[in-house]
Amino acid sequence: MSDQEKPSSHNHEPAPGAGHEQHEAAAYGDEEMVHVHKQLERENGEPEEGFTPVPLALMVCFGVLFFWTGMYFTKYNGDFRPDVFSADWRPGSGGQQGEVAFDPIKRGDRLFSNNCATCHQADGNGVPGAFPPLDGSPWVVGAPERFVKIVMRGLQGPVEVKGNTYNGNMPSYGENGLDWDDRDISAITTFVRQSWSNEAPAISEELVAEVRASIADKSGAWSADELLDMHPME
Repeated sequence: MSDQEKPSSHNHEPAPGAGHEQHEAAAYGDEEMVHVHKQLERENGEPEEGFTPVPLALMVCFGVLFFWTGMYFTKYNGDFRPDVFSADWRPGSGGQQGEVAFDPIKRGDRLFSNNCATCHQADGNGVPGAFPPLDGSPWVVGAPERFVKIVMRGLQGPVEVKGNTYNGNMPSYGENGLDWDDRDISAITTFVRQSWSNEAPAISEELVAEVRASIADKSGAWSADELLDMHPME
């Protein structure tokens, strides 16, 4: 094979000076990147620790909101009592709400469901050995004054109901307890005396007021013996 036919080993070697030009181009690119980074640093600045104060206008808005909320709850909190809501209220057609006649049975039903049904049960049969029944109980359908006194001051100690003895504590719903007014006590006692198989007469607010005045000096709950001394079982 002649020298002309032999493949040249230098065909793919870079031309002289090519490597130097590449290094210069890379250095130029690095300088450009540094220049760009410096510009960004001047525009954005270094991050600093701290906080931004709340704008005064926003603080004033929050202050007005808290003041209004306090005034609203002061006026419409209903003393935060669970029995303030009236189930008898209905919105008026012309924006005016007419006076709704008070229904003691509906009121008594709601009071009983919220306060008494857990122990005496919704059907008035109570819990054997724990809570006495109200359905057919002579303590309920008997002397109305006796029943009102029980609701107002509560009952503690043993009590016999329909041949069974119960020994527990009934809370007060009068001045020493939930402080129900005459209308509420009249409503719930009437409801109990006229529910299930009970058919006793209603108890008026006037009677409740008389009983309240007669036991104004009574503190603590009644015992069964105390009540039977004043109102013997029929």
